[in-house]
Amino acid sequence: MAFINKFMLSGAKDSLFRLFFIITGLITFSLITLYSISDNPLSFNSSFYRQFIFLIFSSIVFIIVQNIQMKTVHDNSTIIFIGTVTLCIVPFFLAPVEYTYRWIDLGFFYIQPSEYLKCATVIVIAKYLSNHQLEVKDNSIVLIPSALTLLSALIVLNQPDLGTAVIICAPLLPMFLWAGVSNFMIFLMIAPVITVLAASNIISFTIWAIIMLIFFLIFEASILTKSILYFANIFTGLLTPFLWNNLAEYQKQRILTFLNPDLDPMGSAYHIIQSITAIGSGGLFGKGWGLGSQTQLKFLPVQESDFILSVIAEELGFFGIFCVMILCFLLIKTLLDIAFRSSDYFASLVIVGLASILLSHIFINSAMTIGLMPVKGLPIPFISAGGSFLLSCFIMIGLVVSFSKN
Repeated sequence: MAFINKFMLSGAKDSLFRLFFIITGLITFSLITLYSISDNPLSFNSSFYRQFIFLIFSSIVFIIVQNIQMKTVHDNSTIIFIGTVTLCIVPFFLAPVEYTYRWIDLGFFYIQPSEYLKCATVIVIAKYLSNHQLEVKDNSIVLIPSALTLLSALIVLNQPDLGTAVIICAPLLPMFLWAGVSNFMIFLMIAPVITVLAASNIISFTIWAIIMLIFFLIFEASILTKSILYFANIFTGLLTPFLWNNLAEYQKQRILTFLNPDLDPMGSAYHIIQSITAIGSGGLFGKGWGLGSQTQLKFLPVQESDFILSVIAEELGFFGIFCVMILCFLLIKTLLDIAFRSSDYFASLVIVGLASILLSHIFINSAMTIGLMPVKGLPIPFISAGGSFLLSCFIMIGLVVSFSKN
């Protein structure tokens, strides 16, 4: 037993050192890219200068968070969740910023509370699952975590912020899988979402209906239960027109131009066309640092945050993007290694949830920049400019380090 404990401790230290170097690498890519695209990098209004200031502040917060005891986080998780939800409601009573209710103006900078709600939701779900560990095979175990996640997502969705609402929902299934919730229950949660998406096309809907029928036949349950659940999921497809009609016009336009970029090349499709152009022009080793035409001439919009990968691809080429993707892969792998080594159920659930959030950001941002997903304002961890998001990333890593030490 002493040997095993020593081995686990050694592995944890190695993972934390690896985590430090990975994040340092990602931040380095961020700063050199932001410096490149800033007209006057040392100006207070430049994205490079502001990111550097936020980096110092976030590092201080990280030091504080990584010294917080795991038991303190566990015992106060409900208070943290309620407090963060309250912060997300506050902007509805303030003047809108860019026609949305996402921000709180502190005078010298804005904060976006929904960034911290992602983390708070993971913590409160982890507490519930860890407190009901012996009941995890009971299908009703999913009700409270799902309700809490839905509450958080609906508040953010009404700000409106569809991207962050999706990210809030992303950790739920991985955490259920990690906790040991039955595969049948996981499938029942996924099926309605796929049904709604597939219902937009008769061929895809038919194929999904057949696949779903096979799955329901495999799982053990009564014929009546299987029939009710199957047809309930089929009729869920009727919600597709309702959901489509309730999307904002700009959201509909993004989806339509994603399917056909030529539909509005100078409007809603402009971002993705410029992004793909920048990526394609970079070649293998790029045009050189500070020499990207799409980025330096400002053809590429939102290049400091949403499309910063496009800047890296144009200036540093495929080699630069490959290095960034390797670092992102190692970041997620290291977090999962730490979760696997953790002997505490609550800690491992939190780390898996936080890893799911970061992975979702990486996947959606990467897919968006190359046209595989509709454009959505979701930054990539530790690289994109943005004070609230950078701070939330450091808080997440601070919690991981804290739980590892505990």
